[in-house]
Amino acid sequence: MISQFPEITSMPYADRLNVIHRLRLLRNTTGELSAHTGIQLRNNSFSKKTPFIARCIYSEFGREAQERIGVNLDELMRDYDTASRYFRTIAKTRRAQPEFYREVLRCLFDEEFALSDGAKPYRVSTQAISGLNIAVLTLLVLDILPSFQAKDGDVDLNMHLEYLARLREYFRVLYNNSRILQFAPYLTEHYQKAVQQIHNGELFTRLNLIAFTQGILANLENNYKPEILLQTNQYVNRQKIHPALEHDIWVERDACGGIPVYWQFETLGLDYILIRREFDQIIKRVVETRYEVFLFQNESEVSFILMCQSEIERLCMGNPISEQAYMYGACNFDNLQIPQSIEWLFTTNRYNDFPTAMIRLVESDGYNNLIESVVSEGWAFVCTTGSYEYLPVERVITTFYIYVEYESIEKETGEREIVAWYRIPRKGLLEEVDIITPIAHILHDQHTYICFIPMNQSFDVTDSKTRSAYGIEIVERIDVIIPTGEVITE
Repeated sequence: MISQFPEITSMPYADRLNVIHRLRLLRNTTGELSAHTGIQLRNNSFSKKTPFIARCIYSEFGREAQERIGVNLDELMRDYDTASRYFRTIAKTRRAQPEFYREVLRCLFDEEFALSDGAKPYRVSTQAISGLNIAVLTLLVLDILPSFQAKDGDVDLNMHLEYLARLREYFRVLYNNSRILQFAPYLTEHYQKAVQQIHNGELFTRLNLIAFTQGILANLENNYKPEILLQTNQYVNRQKIHPALEHDIWVERDACGGIPVYWQFETLGLDYILIRREFDQIIKRVVETRYEVFLFQNESEVSFILMCQSEIERLCMGNPISEQAYMYGACNFDNLQIPQSIEWLFTTNRYNDFPTAMIRLVESDGYNNLIESVVSEGWAFVCTTGSYEYLPVERVITTFYIYVEYESIEKETGEREIVAWYRIPRKGLLEEVDIITPIAHILHDQHTYICFIPMNQSFDVTDSKTRSAYGIEIVERIDVIIPTGEVITE
C-alpha cells in the first residue's frame, strides 16, 4: 500500500500542521485553532508560514499532545496514516463491518478463543492488523475518525458525546467473555470521566477519542491475558495501604433514627473485612452483611475495591464476579493514618444499604449495650453473605512446589507446629508466587479453597478427588530438590 503522503518525518512542518488542522486533532474547529495560534486559518494556511515559524508551532503542538495523552505526535500521525491506508483496502468488505471486526479484536486478546474453531473466520484479519495502531483502526471501522486524507470540516461537541456512547456500547460486548469481570467498571468509569470533561467545558477533541479507545483496549487486554492481569494485580498489591480503621465502631454520617446500624472493620492480611450489623430491637434479631475492602494508592488519590463477601465463592470456583457485587471508587479520609471519617465516592454501582460517608464513634456505649442485650436475651442472628472462615496460610516456596499449611498442633509454649502441608505444583502463573504473594485459605460451605490472589487462580482442596485434579497432595515433610538430584528433608 503506497500512501499519497510521504513519511511523516520527511514532510515539511507546514504540511504536517495542515494535516493536524484538517483532521481536527488538537482543536474541534478552524476558529478554535485560529484563536489558539493567532493565525487566521483556512485550507492550507500554514503553508504560508516560514519554515522556522511552522517548526515552532509544530513543536508546541507536539508538546501539547504529549501532555494531554502522552503520545508522540509524529508517531501518532504515522500510525493514523498507516491504519487509514489499511482500512481503505478493506472498507468495502465484511472485514470492515463493526460486528466482524469486534470478533477480530476478541481473537487478538483472547488466546483461548483464538485457538478455537469459532475463531477461524477472523484469524487472517487478526494477523493483518498486527503492527497497526488498533485504537485508530477501531475508530476508523466505527466511522468515528475520518480517513487520513479526508476533509470533513469542524466537529461539534455533541458528536463527541455520541461517539463516546457508541464506543461504550461497542466495547461492552467484549467484556462479557473476559476472565474476572464480565462487565466493564473501567469502561464505565472512563466513559463518565470523558463525558464530565465535555460537560465541564474542558478541551476534548479527536486526540482524546484516540486516548479513550487506547485505554479501553489496554484494559481489555488486561482482562483477557492472564500474564498481563497478573502484572496489574501485582502492581495493585504493591500500592495497598492499611490505615488504622479497626478496633472501633463506625456509623453512617447522615443516619437519622430507625433501626440502629453499626459498622466494624476487621483485618484481613493487608485488606479488611467490613461488617454491617443491623439491630432490630422489636423482633430481637441481628442482620449481618460482610464486605471485603481493598484500599490502594492510585496516583494522587486513594482508591477502593469493595465486594459483597458472598461473591468470594464465585472467585473460589473460578467464576467471574457479577456487576451487582462489584464496587469501585475513591476514598477521602480526614486523616490517612488514623481516620475519624471516610467518604466513599463511587464510580460504579452502590448497594442501597452502603453509606457514602462514615464516622468513627467516640463513645460506643450504645453499641456495647446492644451487644449485651443480644447475648443475654439470645437474639436471632442472620448473616446475609454466608460463612467464610479464613485459615492460616503459612507457606514455603521451593523451585518446583508451593507448600501451604494444612494441619498444625499447638505446643505447650503456645507456638504452632505445622505437621502437614498442601504440596502444590509450581507451574504456569504459579511460578511467579513468592513469599509475599497474597494467598487466601478459605473454608466455606464444607469446602476448602486455596486462592492465589494476583494470579486469579483458585483450587478446591476439600478432598483427595478435588486435589488430584490439580496434582495437589498432602505431605508431612518438605522435600527440597537441588540440582545434583539429592533430596534434603527439612
